[in-house]
Amino acid sequence: MKPAPERGIGERRFDYVLAGGGIASVSAARSLRHEEPCASIAILCGEPVLPYRRPPLTKGFLTGKVGAARVTIHPADFYAKQNIALLLHARAVALDRAAHFVRLEDGSAVHYGKLLIATGASPRMLDIPGAALAGVHLLHDIGDAVTLRADTVSKQRALVIGAGFVGVETAAALRELGLEVTLVERSAKLLPQLHSALLSEHFRRLVAARGVEVLTGVTVERFTGHDALAGAVLSDGRALACELAVVAAGVEPNCTWLAGSGVTLADGVLVDECLQSSDPDIYAAGDVANFHDPVLGARRRVEHWDNAVRQGRLAARNMRGARMPYRDVSIFYGDVFDVPYNFQGDPSDAQDVVERGEFPQRPYSLLFLKHDVLRAMFSIGAPADEAVAAEEMIRHRRNLANSCAALAQAGSRLGALPSQTVLILQGGGALGAFESGAIAALESHGVRPDIVSAVSIGAFNGAIAASHPGHAIEALRAFWRELSIEGLAAPRAYAHMRQTELAWHLALFGVPNFMRPRWWMGAPGTGSFAPWWTSYYDTQPMLALLRRYVDFDALTASPTRLLLGAVDVASGERRIFDSYVDRLTPEHLLASGSLPPAMPWTTVEGRAYWDGGIVSNSPLDLVIERCGQVAGRVFVVDLFSGLRPLPSNLIEVMLRRDEIVYADRVRNDLRFEENANDFRDLVERITSQLDADAAARVRQSPEYIRLMGNHAPVQIHRIALDGASLSRVPFARDFDFSAESIAAMQELGRAAALAVLEPGEAKPRGAETASDYEDEVCK
Repeated sequence: MKPAPERGIGERRFDYVLAGGGIASVSAARSLRHEEPCASIAILCGEPVLPYRRPPLTKGFLTGKVGAARVTIHPADFYAKQNIALLLHARAVALDRAAHFVRLEDGSAVHYGKLLIATGASPRMLDIPGAALAGVHLLHDIGDAVTLRADTVSKQRALVIGAGFVGVETAAALRELGLEVTLVERSAKLLPQLHSALLSEHFRRLVAARGVEVLTGVTVERFTGHDALAGAVLSDGRALACELAVVAAGVEPNCTWLAGSGVTLADGVLVDECLQSSDPDIYAAGDVANFHDPVLGARRRVEHWDNAVRQGRLAARNMRGARMPYRDVSIFYGDVFDVPYNFQGDPSDAQDVVERGEFPQRPYSLLFLKHDVLRAMFSIGAPADEAVAAEEMIRHRRNLANSCAALAQAGSRLGALPSQTVLILQGGGALGAFESGAIAALESHGVRPDIVSAVSIGAFNGAIAASHPGHAIEALRAFWRELSIEGLAAPRAYAHMRQTELAWHLALFGVPNFMRPRWWMGAPGTGSFAPWWTSYYDTQPMLALLRRYVDFDALTASPTRLLLGAVDVASGERRIFDSYVDRLTPEHLLASGSLPPAMPWTTVEGRAYWDGGIVSNSPLDLVIERCGQVAGRVFVVDLFSGLRPLPSNLIEVMLRRDEIVYADRVRNDLRFEENANDFRDLVERITSQLDADAAARVRQSPEYIRLMGNHAPVQIHRIALDGASLSRVPFARDFDFSAESIAAMQELGRAAALAVLEPGEAKPRGAETASDYEDEVCK
């Protein structure tokens, strides 16, 4: 691999510095460049070559089937085109947090705004006599692999020390190269990381059948030889002849350069679930990150390629302020004698296993369970949808007590993804009363959302529903009673009079318990009109109302997850507030609903936010971003996208303009899903043209599994406020908080939801697939 041309380092400054030249840094750099086009980004790569893929080193690269070009992550010009400074020979040796710089091995310094520590791990060398003899190798980087492969040419007998993933795969590769191989493991079984005597025995038989001698329960006490390796002596006294040895005895995180820096270390860099270290400007990802895993409820360090990819991307977003937790179930993949396997989850505390199929025939899987909950899955040739189903079951801790016997039967499948119910709530001012009526109807039919994604007034309704899961009707009714304005009930025949009356009432008095005009002298400190105002109304009354009707303590433990969309006023970027991550307050809710210029921005943790509906008023995209694939039912309370009569005056023109701006954007997500389906079909057609072994290797990659397995049935139910319904309300607009209209809108919402829940025909009215939705939009 040709190194990038940039070698001089000097004294340089970057917005983002990514210490480490592996896939975690590359993934982070790509995400940062995508989300922040003008930022300065540097990757500090300690090696003299371009960043490369490590998994092939023990497989195709070692045997010579895969060349250097195929293990390179990106060609050199990629970094130049993306304006990413790739600094080779740039090994970090010290960190000064106060001055915000990383000291490099050549004595120079690189200054950072935000720092990602992704320095990976290094292999442990045995501290025994003879360990420095020629012929004793480590296999961790590409230089090790090149040296080892060259050394195999003149050797006949090899010893591999350590029967973990790296050791077993290396032993298989050396055997394929024609060497006599002995594999030594100090524990009683192969692949001890799998915590499975059954799999250990399966792999023992597999490698033994291919000519690898396996010795377990012993260690190497010393190597023998003069200038070069000639043999090894084991702990049981046996002497083995060998001219080549590979030490695969585990790794240690590369964080000694952080000693004394003040960054908290504990078997790696200690980070929270958002990958942030004890220093708010420093994050860690990949092998070096010791993170809290909320899926498994424990701290872990994961030494998997897929984990590094996904943590690098997430760390990049969080370095920019996203605060997204790492809740992924990483996928480890390997290959032993052309048996490609995958492993998901953590089996360390599993109590039971369910074997499905016959090892090593395809498909084969071993399910690890604790209290009937899936904790991990080992698989060979499992279809992508099975792997994704397992991932979701592990993440959501789905109980399989009633399924274990069936799963053990031949031909059984894990089944569909755990079904979820998602509720999407839009912003729409007084039209939020329609949402409250819909929620009441859903609740009366036993529909409790697993996820509520909301913006603006929908955030208020959603927070009440999520903090009172399954019994929110009374709280919602009381909330809307306090928002209603009594005494505004002009006759239906005088619609324009009513419109004028509402507009003047709102201007002069605002909405009780919601917002009061700044020119209203009763509002302390507001005074008369001033040119430095940034809004027309004061929203402090709404904070008090939210405190009365939202149980913020209950939100943190609620079975209903609440996602709120807001927009950072300074950066113009969307922010997601997540009840599973953030300690939500009334200010978080108000931030999601602070629509300018009527309402002021709301400050949360020192940042100013506006209404999330500015970016997306149907925030299904929040669910996809935070929760991944959606499988099950999605109820969209749609306030704007239906047909409306043409406006008859300027006020109605402005209102209709806003309605179109806020119109339902779920169709965009569905169009994306249709394009993704086309892409999946193309990938499958290409894969089907490969030979069986090549296709199997492609299908075991985490990228393939997540792409091809992420095709679950989703049924969209639109609970729509359409033009026909609106004609039944005297004057229904987003600022019509009259008691009469609020009551009418609640009844319309209830009726619209019941029409979906109690259809009069086989296919529910409002229930659509992606193509159905597109058809309706295009009519």
